[in-house]
Amino acid sequence: MAIEAERVGDMETTKTEGDDFTPDEEGASLLPLMMMTYMLQSYDKGIMSAATQFNFNSDLKLTTIVGYQADGKPITNNQKYSNAAMMFYIGYLVGTYPMMYLSQHYPTSKVLSLATFLWGAVVMSTAGCSNYVGIMLNRFFLGFLESTVAPAFTVFVTFWWTRDEQALRNSLWYSCVGVATTISPLINYGLGQINTSMPRWKPMFLILGAVTLFWSIVLSFALPDSPLTTKRLTESERKIVVRRLERNNAGTISRKFNKGQFLEAFRDYKLYSCTLIILLTGVPSGALGTFGTVVINGFGFDHFDSLALTCPIGAITATSILFVGYVTRKWNNLRYLSIVTCALISIAGTLICWLGPRNNRGLLFAGVFLIAVQVSAGGVAVSLAASNIAGHTKKATVSATTFVGYCVGNVIGPEIFGASPGPVYHAGFMGSCICLCCVVVIATVTYVLLRRENAKRDRIHGGRGGQHGIEEDLSDMKNGEFRYVL
Repeated sequence: MAIEAERVGDMETTKTEGDDFTPDEEGASLLPLMMMTYMLQSYDKGIMSAATQFNFNSDLKLTTIVGYQADGKPITNNQKYSNAAMMFYIGYLVGTYPMMYLSQHYPTSKVLSLATFLWGAVVMSTAGCSNYVGIMLNRFFLGFLESTVAPAFTVFVTFWWTRDEQALRNSLWYSCVGVATTISPLINYGLGQINTSMPRWKPMFLILGAVTLFWSIVLSFALPDSPLTTKRLTESERKIVVRRLERNNAGTISRKFNKGQFLEAFRDYKLYSCTLIILLTGVPSGALGTFGTVVINGFGFDHFDSLALTCPIGAITATSILFVGYVTRKWNNLRYLSIVTCALISIAGTLICWLGPRNNRGLLFAGVFLIAVQVSAGGVAVSLAASNIAGHTKKATVSATTFVGYCVGNVIGPEIFGASPGPVYHAGFMGSCICLCCVVVIATVTYVLLRRENAKRDRIHGGRGGQHGIEEDLSDMKNGEFRYVL
């Protein structure tokens, strides 16, 4: 077979003609399933925000009026609502490591299908909640079950695509959080117009939960598991998969829990770098996801406009994630620069919303647009957690830990906004600005450290990364031939 050279990160690696042909076609069928699942996860998580426009908060007594502005507009305390939003991420936090363990010890596709079925049932059960305690329990179990998805997808990508392909593939499924935000407001508004004997917010949860239940059945039949065990590949195609995995230097797909790799993950600064970036970008992201319609309503827009105006925010989120994914796929070593650039753009947005004139609705809304761009920085950090970590247990551990950071950030964001009096939310925007400034610093420092590490490995092992058999399952710190993408 003809041999051609191909760049992967900072290293040259050989590629056998046809290496990325048939398996990538199988991976291409996997990607739409991942995208639809993540969109449903994001949609189901965010229904509560839309339900606030249909008396959800007042029915469950989650919002109280604590005073009035000079023009008669109420000053609200949304602490109980923010607590309910926070409880989703508490459940996500509690569920992340148990779900990681189950996904490694049992077929990931089956664990994911079952979790999807159960969280669909929980979404439907939201219609039965009638008080603060009920919604708190409901959101906890929803978060616990949804915690399966993103860490499993991060590991999925590393074994279906090579490292230079992973950033774009991660961006494609991760961008569906923006797709959900784009399409959900108008659908939710339509669902909210259904006239029944029930309050108007209840059919939203019943119908969308039923859609998720149906999708879980599709996943159980259509979602492949490991490329080394799926029956959809022939033996010759499976050999191509092995060559691709060897080229990744990423270790094998293993059902065995490696304690050494687990402990090594927590000694690796890359874990803390990716986790902190995702945590810090999660603060404004979580705030927009939970308080987006409430904040826009506070700018002076009515209920329908507040829902409709979240559509372009979702479109900007999805577009920025996909654009950054394309750029980092097209040109090597731009991932940390992309994180810094997106964070700086969103810093400008937080400053506008924090310090801008309250009577200029257009300017304030533009600031929210700019804040939405930072979600793509979190998406790049997710891809870095996949591409810069080798060893199956270590990769699964780092992936799960980064989404623990995601949970913490999404807890902090709504809490900051909930504790900040509406409709101005000064403390919320100020806190978001500080978090994004920290992202710039962390990304810059990590880039410098990894660049030095690559140069050190080049001096010791030579400039060309070698290959190890996937049965070795070496971590990136144990494999001197591994080079980090920047």
